[in-house]
Amino acid sequence: MKRFWATTMALIMTLVLLMGSTAYAYTPGEYTATAEGNNGPIEVKVTFDAEAITAIEVVKHSETAGIYETALETLPQLIVEGQTLNVDTIAGATASSQALLAAVEDAVRQAGGDPNALMGDTEAAPKAEDEVVTADVVVVGGGAAGIAAALEAADAGAKVVLLEKLAHLGGNTLISGGLIYATGTTFQQEAAVEDSVDALVEYWYNRSGASADKAFLTLVAEKSAGTIDWLIENGVALSNLATSGISEVPRMVGTGVGGGGFILPLTEKLAERGVDVRLSTPATELLMDNGKVAGVVAVAQDGHIVTVESPRVVIATGGFDASEQMKRMYAPSASGEVCFSSPGNKGDGIRMAMDAGADTVFKGGTIGLRATRPTSFGDPANGLVWSPVLLVNARGERILNESIDYPIYHSKLVEDGSSHFYLIFDDSQMKADQVTDLIAEGFAFTADTLEALAHKTFMDEGTFLSTVRRYNALKGTTDADFGKAPALMTGVGEGPYVALRVIPVTIGTMGGIKVDMDMRVLDAQGAPIDNLFAAGACANGDFFGTEYPASGTSIQMCFTTGRIAGANAAAK
Repeated sequence: MKRFWATTMALIMTLVLLMGSTAYAYTPGEYTATAEGNNGPIEVKVTFDAEAITAIEVVKHSETAGIYETALETLPQLIVEGQTLNVDTIAGATASSQALLAAVEDAVRQAGGDPNALMGDTEAAPKAEDEVVTADVVVVGGGAAGIAAALEAADAGAKVVLLEKLAHLGGNTLISGGLIYATGTTFQQEAAVEDSVDALVEYWYNRSGASADKAFLTLVAEKSAGTIDWLIENGVALSNLATSGISEVPRMVGTGVGGGGFILPLTEKLAERGVDVRLSTPATELLMDNGKVAGVVAVAQDGHIVTVESPRVVIATGGFDASEQMKRMYAPSASGEVCFSSPGNKGDGIRMAMDAGADTVFKGGTIGLRATRPTSFGDPANGLVWSPVLLVNARGERILNESIDYPIYHSKLVEDGSSHFYLIFDDSQMKADQVTDLIAEGFAFTADTLEALAHKTFMDEGTFLSTVRRYNALKGTTDADFGKAPALMTGVGEGPYVALRVIPVTIGTMGGIKVDMDMRVLDAQGAPIDNLFAAGACANGDFFGTEYPASGTSIQMCFTTGRIAGANAAAK
């Protein structure tokens, strides 16, 4: 009997050891896997020996510069060091993080491993002790306005702490197209463009529906050329003067490489100026002392409390369209729309300022765009929605000039009230095999006839066919219905056809903290709240109406007001 139990226990122990070892038993080699990231597929190459993941290389991706590094460079190291897939996604780079983890998991399976065995609990890093930091100026938010405020305050001799809730700087500007709007620039002068501050103010004012504060518009317009010079002096390369919005005056220039062309050079300047940048450290409340702002309380990534005691605070936390609750309250027409803004745009700074007694300005406006997949601004599939072919609503009716400026286009979608729309491509404009994935995912539909296309998309067949007949009758002419240029009135030709689903999305908001022309936060009586400043998209309510005027305007407003806030906070 003793021999039986000894033999049995030996078998059990052997089985346990074998079970434990199979979790980390791989077929050595290199394995390639792909998963869908924020802007498209992320391809990784994972190397294994018989017992471990030895290397992870990101082979190909199209993620946004300034964001992807935190996920695609940090996570592979953590996975290899810990031999675990149980690692936290990176704040602000969730889609990139999840795609990388999914691709590595696929590679583990290919190598004969068990991904579930790599999901065990990992030892939590020790939590640091709570800390108290002192500064002359603390800036809350690290987008365009926050970076500009921190740099100007540092240049004025202040000791500056910059708190950013995400794992990277840049906010909405980082994921933007990298465009900025201005008047009186050297770019205009070299091109002999006739323009003036008054002309720009009038354009912005008219586009606001005469609801903007002209003094605010004038302040930014007067300083806009100086902000362009300041950006160039700080390493930002700008070029390609062009028109934007519905104005024929060329005022817009760009980095040519997206928003990273602004943020990456300026991030280097923050380090040169000695600004204390705290990433993954969201501010939670303002410190108050006898009615005066006296600093900020924040939480570090490991959970310890960071108290920044400072006589001056600049709030630059961006907009609020990443918060569905705030959209319902302050921009209800955009409630339920997919948000393509920075995931940090949850209105934190607006709420903190309101808790401190700040007045606000909300008119219900958002910066609107359109998309097909609810992924990101950088997803190449979403570039298809810019085609000026026939657009119809869910009933099959045409509702707009398909070549109008994107904020107006967005407004027309919202005004119509349909939950989705369709761009109609004939076989000469798009082949079904060009959008195979979108068709498989339900974002596009194809059919040999218009009747079948109406059936597949649940449009009213009679209405849709009538719309196409009318559109084709206007082919090559000035669009009598909506004013589209004759060259763009190409009609709907022969099938097969593709209907690309279109939805309205947001890329920003208009409304927030009320400020004066020194960027001091005002209370309900119009008096400044001592020691508190605000800049950028969290304080743009008086600058805009409800419809965005021109690409590059918000970035100009953010950089300029951030510079003003930083300089005034340091000087007071």
